[in-house]
Formats: sequence, structure tokens, C-alpha cells
Amino acid sequence: MPNPNRLWFLLNWQAWAVLLMSAVATIIARQPWLITLGVIGYLVVILADIAGGGSLGRSGAVRLARAEQENRELRAEQARLVGAVNELQQRLAVEAKPAAPPPASPPPASAP
Repeated sequence: MPNPNRLWFLLNWQAWAVLLMSAVATIIARQPWLITLGVIGYLVVILADIAGGGSLGRSGAVRLARAEQENRELRAEQARLVGAVNELQQRLAVEAKPAAPPPASPPPASAP
């Protein structure tokens, strides 16, 4: 299913803010190469938006949130099971350890 909003990256206000700030810095410093920092910043903000699921749209964001919740639940279940296995192994190790024999008493002294 194609994304209904193909130009979603043009709606990111943070990316535009970075680009605008670099344009202002370029004008103030009179260094044209500074605009490249703005373009790089724009792309970094868009990349961060993609990583956060910003390009997914409403239904995609809901699916992502559900998947993240399921992932958290599975990790909690995994931690619970690993803890139970460790506890069981400790209990078995204690039960399997043979009882130590009582310390031997010194032999009685013989009469000369």
C-alpha cells in the first residue's frame, strides 16, 4: 500500500527550522558553505523522524506502538522465565549437594 502522503518529509517543521537557521547563519557570516550544514541537518532530522516512525502515518504509528508494547511484554515474560529457571537451578544445586560427613574426632590416646 503506497503512502498516501508522498511528500511527508516537507511537513517536518524541525527540519525546516534547521535549514532556516543555517540560511540565517550563512547570511550573517557571509560564508556560503554554511548552507551545506543546514542541508545535512535537514537530512539528519528526516532520518531521525524515519527512525521514530514519523513517516508511517496514523495507522502505521498505531501498529508500531502495538508492536513496541508487545515487545516490552515479551521481554518482561522472558525476564520472569529466566529468573524462574535460575531459581530452580539454584534449588537443585542445593538439594544435589551431598551432606558433609561429620568431622572425625582424633583417635583416643593410648596408654603407655
